Amino acid sequence: MFPKQVVLAAVCMFSVACMGDDLFDEIGQGGGGVGGTVDPGGQGSGNGASCLQGVTDFGTRGPFNHRSANSGRVKIEVPVVPAGCKVPVVHLANGTGASCFMYGAVLDTLASHGFIAACYETTNTGSGVEGLEAIRTVYRNHSDIAGPMIGSAGHSQGGQAAFVVQQLAESEFGAGYKYAGLAMEPASGFGDQPRSGSWRSVYSRIQSPMFMFSGTADILVSRTWVSLGFNALNDQVEAYHWSARGATHIPVPNRVTQEVAVPWFRWKLLGDQNACRAFKNLLGGLTWSEVDSQNVASCQ
Repeated sequence: MFPKQVVLAAVCMFSVACMGDDLFDEIGQGGGGVGGTVDPGGQGSGNGASCLQGVTDFGTRGPFNHRSANSGRVKIEVPVVPAGCKVPVVHLANGTGASCFMYGAVLDTLASHGFIAACYETTNTGSGVEGLEAIRTVYRNHSDIAGPMIGSAGHSQGGQAAFVVQQLAESEFGAGYKYAGLAMEPASGFGDQPRSGSWRSVYSRIQSPMFMFSGTADILVSRTWVSLGFNALNDQVEAYHWSARGATHIPVPNRVTQEVAVPWFRWKLLGDQNACRAFKNLLGGLTWSEVDSQNVASCQ
C-alpha cells in the first residue's frame, strides 16, 4: 500500500496554498521576451531548428513570445517563430489530481525557448493515452511549425506518463523523429497504468534518452522509488537519475524543472552542444547531484 501522504496529495493539489511561490513567480502572461539572449551568429546545434540556434542563456525565460492555442482538453503554448521554422513538441503530464495550471511555469519557460508546450487537462495521466493524444493534436493543428522532435515530460503519476508517452510516441511516429524524456519524481506503478503491458515492460521498450530526478525533500516519492523507473530501462538506453536538493513533491518542483528542462531538451532534441555543457555543469552547482547514470553521452 502506498503512504497515506499519497492519498492526501490529491486533496492538497487542488489548493492554491499548496502551490508555493514557484508558479506565481515564474508563470508568463502570454509573452516570453524576457531574459534569454540570442547570438545572431548562431552557436546552437547546427542540426536542429535554425531559428532556435544562438540561445545562450538556458537558466531564464527565453527570447520568444508565445500564444495560447488550446484544442479541447489540450492546453497548448505556441511560440512565435519565423515562417518555415520547425520546432520541438514537448508534452507535460501532470500529477494525480493536479491540473495543467499548476505546471504553467514550466510550460511558459519551454514555450519562451521556442518549444511547442502542451498539457492534456486530466487528473490521471499514467496510462499515457492522453499525452499521446495531445502530441497528435499538436501535429494536426500546428503542422506549420511542429518539427520531428518530441519531448515527453511529467510529474509524479505524470512522471510515469513521461516514460509511457515517450515509448508510445516512438512506436507511433517512428525512427524519423528525435525523442527525449524528463520524469519529475516519477511514481512508477501508481495511478492509471499503460494499456500495452506493465509499466516495467513499457519502460524496457524505450529506445531514446531519459532523464529523471528525485527530490531530497520529497516525502511522497522516494529516491528508491524513482530508481525503480531507472532500473526498468533497458541497458542500452542513455539514462540519468539525479537528485534535486530541497525539491518537494508538493508544491510541485517547477523551479528545478525549469532549470534542467531547457538544456536537456535542447541538447537531446536539437543537438545543441552549448546546452549539453550547460546541462552537465548543473552537477557542479548546489542543487543537483547524480544518483545513477548509464550510457552517458559526451559533449562535442
